[in-house]
Amino acid sequence: MFQRRITVPVVAGLLALSGALIATHATAADEATTSRVLADDPPAGVQPVGGGTGWGIKWWDEFNGTAVDWGTKWNGHSSALADAGRGNKGNQQLEYNLDRNCSEANGVMTMTAKRERYQAPSGTTYDWTSCLLSSTGSRGFTFKYGFMESRAKLTYDVLNAQGSPVSDKRGFWPAFWTWQAAGVNSWQETDVYEQYSDNPRRLYLTSHANAGGGCQVNLAFDPGADFHVYGADISAQGTKFYIDGKLVCTVAGAPSENTNIIEDLYVYSRSGYEPNPATASGKKAVDYVRAWQR
Repeated sequence: MFQRRITVPVVAGLLALSGALIATHATAADEATTSRVLADDPPAGVQPVGGGTGWGIKWWDEFNGTAVDWGTKWNGHSSALADAGRGNKGNQQLEYNLDRNCSEANGVMTMTAKRERYQAPSGTTYDWTSCLLSSTGSRGFTFKYGFMESRAKLTYDVLNAQGSPVSDKRGFWPAFWTWQAAGVNSWQETDVYEQYSDNPRRLYLTSHANAGGGCQVNLAFDPGADFHVYGADISAQGTKFYIDGKLVCTVAGAPSENTNIIEDLYVYSRSGYEPNPATASGKKAVDYVRAWQR
């Protein structure tokens, strides 16, 4: 995601009784926890769309709760960004990423980029805010090889300050990608997709690891009109990119170190491609994020 390129007997009896009560309470708590977890589980035996069979799901978020799992599954900052991991003006980004700009409801996580003035703790002032999700929480996920997949709707509800649609959707830069895990000191990035919303039907699919490689894909559909599935099979032999189960790109590049998963909605600053002056907000929505390994 760099600039554009063209985890005693009486006493004993009392103790036994206490133990039984504790055990009963623990069982109830465990059942409640299991119930909560199951409510957010993916369908049993689900496999990657288009990626074949034999995969075991290792990590996921179905976004079936009422708030993002901050600090557990996700963090809202990343070492891929400067300014406490939330802003990166040097990478042609206008936004500062705030957790409050991500919401979860009705089985979907929605990211909202807003034109609003915000001063970061560093003292740097931004004219836009947005949010990102990085799988670096306490129950997060890092991996080197596997299949990662997201069902998402890209760059939609581009509105002006009065809440009316703006036809010119330029200026947004959503992506689903990986970045090197903590302690890794080499560039290990895979972009399952990047979109520059001035040309919303063109996606950039890229490996920036080792041999690298990438493709530009021109879609036959509007990715902001509905949800579509975007995935990548990352192996020692290279990286295969899928859209709605169809293999659309194969490259030799593959990471040599662990990475984590990122979902974002950046706001692009390049002159001529920045948001229309009338634009006040834009959105990206994610139905789920899943990761499998063999």
